[in-house]
Amino acid sequence: MQYIVTKKEMQEIDGYTIDRIGIPAAVLMERAALQVAELVEELNTGNGRILIAVEGGNNGGDGLAAARILLERGYDVDIYYIADIPKTSTEFWLQRNILHQMGVQIHKLIPNKLIPDKNYSVIVDGIFGIGLSRPIEGVQRKVIELLNRMDAVRIAIDIPSGIDATTGEILGIAFQADYTVTFSLHKLGMFFSDGIDYCGKIVCKDAGFPQVAIGEIAPKIRAYDLSDLRLPKRYAGSNKGTYGRVAVIAGSKNMSGAAYLCGKAAYSTGAGLVKIYTHESNRVILQSQLPEAVMKTYDDYEGALSCIEDAMHWATVIVVGPGLGVDTTSERMLYELLMNAEVPLVVDADALNILSDNRELLQNAAMPMVITPHMKEMSRLIRKTVPEVVEDRLEIAVQFAKTMDVTLVLKDARSIVTDGNGEIYINLCGNNGMSTGGAGDVLSGIIAGMIAGGLPLLEAAKMGTYVHGLAGDRAQEEKGEYAMLASDIISCIGEVMR
Repeated sequence: MQYIVTKKEMQEIDGYTIDRIGIPAAVLMERAALQVAELVEELNTGNGRILIAVEGGNNGGDGLAAARILLERGYDVDIYYIADIPKTSTEFWLQRNILHQMGVQIHKLIPNKLIPDKNYSVIVDGIFGIGLSRPIEGVQRKVIELLNRMDAVRIAIDIPSGIDATTGEILGIAFQADYTVTFSLHKLGMFFSDGIDYCGKIVCKDAGFPQVAIGEIAPKIRAYDLSDLRLPKRYAGSNKGTYGRVAVIAGSKNMSGAAYLCGKAAYSTGAGLVKIYTHESNRVILQSQLPEAVMKTYDDYEGALSCIEDAMHWATVIVVGPGLGVDTTSERMLYELLMNAEVPLVVDADALNILSDNRELLQNAAMPMVITPHMKEMSRLIRKTVPEVVEDRLEIAVQFAKTMDVTLVLKDARSIVTDGNGEIYINLCGNNGMSTGGAGDVLSGIIAGMIAGGLPLLEAAKMGTYVHGLAGDRAQEEKGEYAMLASDIISCIGEVMR
């Protein structure tokens, strides 16, 4: 388990470490600088020249300390101090004075005509850290523009200058990093908005913040790593009934793909039985694609309601929505489920589109449920624009889950899972190859399989989202991000869970 912190939380942890525990800021800075220097060494394979650009805050102090360490190790380092902020930190001046006593030259400003003439292999951004709260302008903007044009490996200290550490938004301009070395805890802004693209590969290194300080502040946002992989338990004396029955209500006329992907994902996650309820036109293709699934079909209104009645009596968990369509029949099917089901529900896709015009159904639902909207679907549910949802996604997710009494999986490049009560999970795995049709249907099936296996709804939603991302990463390794299909994600579920 790892924490993800907002700017405010990280500043509180830093303050508690220095002021309450008594670890000097200079000690933390030295630890951070060592981590920066080690990454530079690792990436500077040709032993080329290194440029470190700094401003007068603690981020700049980290940069100066890293420069000193690299110089002592024999590297050719140029340091440029922009010197355009009126207030500088004590730790920055401490590091600057150390370099002065060592006879190291620090260039006062970065002239536009100077840097392009020099051949640097690595550029280190120590201009602004997580404390930045205003748009970058003036000479600092010009410097960042210049650094972004240079042909070198670019490393950001803690977070790229210009990226808001909480929202991920660009504050005027941002340093385009290939790597970001961040300290002790990931920052929330690295995973949202522009932060995803500007941070490059994130390397999280220990800078000496003690666990008691982190525990005292108690960050609310968490993510999994492989040590957290907790799957539904399997038993030696079990049978197919031991691991639950997943009903998949999906697929309108001649729309079989979503039902197939969802059903197969549930089976691949360990569900004992899967029964697909779909339009009669999908029978033949689904029976050939997924012969392991039981099937019941409908071709009229009465038949559809009969399927709902059957599913409610048969299943231990029900998925509803993938490819279902939005019409009078599907609306009635969803109504009957939400009002009468006595087992948990996973609600996705077209079911969410129906709910966007019938939100009272959510509040009056008979059983607990997991809902899995992407940003557009969420915008419809709460009647806000997509940019409004993106801008305030965490607060919106928590409040919606709490108000509607649901477990929410808000899908995006970095999905959020919450039931509105305390802890928030953010999924850090997955890749852009998963931006393909059907990937969401796979996720719904995985979560349903986890519930069928006995995991509580919130844990099933978190673990299902994590397994989905891990499987996507494995598929990306095998197929590449351009060629990936949703079915490739399913093919890798077993390998990930094994």
